[in-house]
Amino acid sequence: MGGHGKPRKTVIQLNDIKETTVASASSFDALDKAPLNAFHRRVTFLSGMGVFLEGYDFTNIASALIFLVPYFHLQPGQVALLATSTYVGTIIGAVSIGYLADRLGRKFMYMADITLYALFALLSAVAINYPMLVIARIGLGFAIGADQALSFTIIAEFAPRSLRGKLNASTWIMWTLASAFTYLLSYGLNPILHQETWRVLFGLALIPSVIVFIGRRDIPESPRWLVRQGRIDEAREAMNAVVPGSGATLQIDPNHVPSAKRRPVNLAALFRSKRQTYGTLYIFFMWFCVTFNTYGVGYFTPYILKTLGFTSNLSLMGGAVVSLFALTGAIIMFSSVERVGRKFLATIGFGMLALIDFGLYLASDSHIFSVLLVLFSLFQLVVWIGPAGLVGVVAPEVFPTDIRSFGTGLAAALGRLGAITGIVLFPLMMKAGGLKFAMLIFCLDAVIATAAMLIFGYETKGQSLELESPAFARHESVASKSVSG
Repeated sequence: MGGHGKPRKTVIQLNDIKETTVASASSFDALDKAPLNAFHRRVTFLSGMGVFLEGYDFTNIASALIFLVPYFHLQPGQVALLATSTYVGTIIGAVSIGYLADRLGRKFMYMADITLYALFALLSAVAINYPMLVIARIGLGFAIGADQALSFTIIAEFAPRSLRGKLNASTWIMWTLASAFTYLLSYGLNPILHQETWRVLFGLALIPSVIVFIGRRDIPESPRWLVRQGRIDEAREAMNAVVPGSGATLQIDPNHVPSAKRRPVNLAALFRSKRQTYGTLYIFFMWFCVTFNTYGVGYFTPYILKTLGFTSNLSLMGGAVVSLFALTGAIIMFSSVERVGRKFLATIGFGMLALIDFGLYLASDSHIFSVLLVLFSLFQLVVWIGPAGLVGVVAPEVFPTDIRSFGTGLAAALGRLGAITGIVLFPLMMKAGGLKFAMLIFCLDAVIATAAMLIFGYETKGQSLELESPAFARHESVASKSVSG
């Protein structure tokens, strides 16, 4: 009798391991293999609108400053603080709300961030003095950062596996559309509203944010997050909301699900295995390096052309033309990300970016408008086909469910830090060594990023979101040892 007890215990343990492994990997097949439906389109649109609002607010400040400088009699230091205030708020929001979303759930934070956005958009529009405007813009950035941590995560956790990258990539098309829309809106409002144009630019963001808030109320909690909490019945209900009847396929014993409550959400969790460390460094390098380059070069494109001696109208026209290539690049990335894969696009994108930066280094003495316009246009085309549009695709794929929002939020925060660094350092580099020196630094950034993609990058196309779960990896290892023993 005693001899039978030990093997029986092993069998039960193996069954438990098998059940947990299935829970981690294949119990979401009904979601992973579902055809694209109305729910997927809706959650992508409602999350993508958060990205649209980000693009709108990161762009409208450039136009608004034309009116704000004389309105509040701003000094250069005040202009710099106002221009970067939204980015500072984004860093805080992405990290803090990303952390809370992994602890408390996606749904509540998903609603809270759009509520905060609407509030601070209104406060920005009615600001009566400079300090109030800066505080409102920091708050607006906080809401934008929170949404960055959540929107890409939520799309990824609901999307079919074969369309996950494409759906997240589509949100960047909305970003580039928002940027173009902002310039057109500023151009159209200026002759009518004059000095008050900035208030309308800021206030109009309230309309889509209210619409998004209403639409998001019906989006359920992520079933993947609910399973990690052991809330299986709620997870089944959430799955049914995505794909009717799919909840019945989730056959999990709650006692055999490792609860995320027992695992810390912290920096160490982002480096808890070799593969997780590579994934973390992969997206960290990607997001920081691409924003350093794009905000350093792209943000100042009209300014660069102006400093090279071209007229204001010609410089602004050049900026408008270049923005169309950004939109084209985002569309190409959207159509190719599921066919070509993430790592290839990111690596080739950074490699081409290094060549274009070097081309701008060589052409900086030419003062030939057509040559510079072609190079700046290629810059935007390549960066949006590659890393600029991929960051939101890759981030939720390299982090497991229990740290996905935190990891994505931290990566987004590093991206904003890269943007601030590029914006702040560019004028200093121009002063120190001119455009040639600045472009050499940006070229070096792209070379480092290319190397990082080759060293740390791995393909996440078609990968299960659950396979990187530490519980899955641990149980898979224990199971194989038990079987071999």
